[in-house]
Amino acid sequence: MNTKLATLLLTALLSGCTVGPDYTPPTSQLPEHWIESAGFRKTPGSSSEWWKKFNDPTLNRLIREAILNNLDLKQTYTRIVEAREQRTVAIAAGLPIVSTKTSVSRRLNNAGQSGSGGLPGGYGFGGYTDILQLGFDVSWEIDLFGSIRRSVEAAQASLEAEVENSRDILITLLGDVARYYIEMRRDQRLLEVTRENLRLQSETARLTRISVEAGLSHTLEAAQADALVAQTQATLPQYETQRKQAMYQIELLLGKQPGALKNLLESEQPMPVTPEYIAASLPSELLRRRPDIRKAERELAQTNANVGVAVADMYPKFNIAAFLGLQNTQLTDITALGKSWSAAGTLTTPVFNWGKIQANITAKEAQHDQALLSYQSTVLGALKEVESNLVAYAQEKQRCASLAQAVASNRLALALSQERYRSGLTSFLNVLDSERTLFSAESDWVASQAQVSSDMIAIYKALGGGWETALADSGDIARSNDTVNPLMIAPLR
Repeated sequence: MNTKLATLLLTALLSGCTVGPDYTPPTSQLPEHWIESAGFRKTPGSSSEWWKKFNDPTLNRLIREAILNNLDLKQTYTRIVEAREQRTVAIAAGLPIVSTKTSVSRRLNNAGQSGSGGLPGGYGFGGYTDILQLGFDVSWEIDLFGSIRRSVEAAQASLEAEVENSRDILITLLGDVARYYIEMRRDQRLLEVTRENLRLQSETARLTRISVEAGLSHTLEAAQADALVAQTQATLPQYETQRKQAMYQIELLLGKQPGALKNLLESEQPMPVTPEYIAASLPSELLRRRPDIRKAERELAQTNANVGVAVADMYPKFNIAAFLGLQNTQLTDITALGKSWSAAGTLTTPVFNWGKIQANITAKEAQHDQALLSYQSTVLGALKEVESNLVAYAQEKQRCASLAQAVASNRLALALSQERYRSGLTSFLNVLDSERTLFSAESDWVASQAQVSSDMIAIYKALGGGWETALADSGDIARSNDTVNPLMIAPLR
């Protein structure tokens, strides 16, 4: 039966009262503006497709394939399906249950006089009586006080909580794919910077050895130059390891075996360019945008409904049972003339249960209080997360700009120190220091550029951006392996 139709039928048939507290959504006092938003330009548009702001086709492709193939995300879909079926089970509990009944029984009757099988003296047992029944049994629990309705309410809230959990995992997935992609491109760029500095340092070491052979330099200078080359050379395996680990992590997020994306990811490309400005939504929008907050609110609604289920156990329960069919003593006599029916009603009321029902109510109320505190904690955590990422992004941008100036100054310092050394105006140690400082500054600059991008990703993740359009944007993502994606059809509140 269609779930919506069943729900309407249940509501129409069960018109009794509903005990327990009615759910009231929690209210939260949110600030009007972000504390750390000073200096951010309020740009029009949404952060729902934030990954496209990098203008990187490879990243867009990785995002799309991750949504299609990530195994953790697919697991959440199965939990949504499970929750939907549990809701159907809860709805069915309030509807009449009809089942076929076929029974054959033999009864030994007590007789007032001796007969076949009787005892002498007029006392004993009479003959056997065979009873054959063929028909339908009907049973129905009348939901007088709303126990079943509260169960349906709890099951619906549980389903919606699973949907929000899937969206939360989707946001994490989008952020992780983008972050590991940034890290992989960062390590590729660091390898380029290291090799370029290694080339310069090796050339310096070669010229120093020639100078030593000509008696123009000391052997110490050649040893120092070789040491710097070896030190720089030692960083290459570290960056190569990080690059490959990031690539393998991306493949895992896309549900692929290691090496499946080697041709796509090993080609050297520049790091994605971070947009100049970000679009930060207002704090009041967090309650609507962040799935973890929405999930916590639905879990609060579920615990509230569970309190109603527990309270309903204090009230009477009324059950109806009926049989309609054919009955006779001979199988060959089962005809329309042997019509039979029976009906019975049962009313049960708890009288004495050693405080079990009240203890269950108190326990469910405690769970509701826990869910409320969890919701409040989730909201506060979301506010803290956004503020922390905003300040990290702003400060890292300033640091990145300073590092860019430092790189330019160090390049000039290296050129001047080389010229002064050739003119005999400074020691060779100044040249080595300039080369070492330049390599450090360039490496820090590349790492800072990647960190700015990572901080921007963290901001959009903290703002709850991405889940609204990520699925629809991927075209055929509405169906994956011929299974309807639950996030595409779940209603939004």
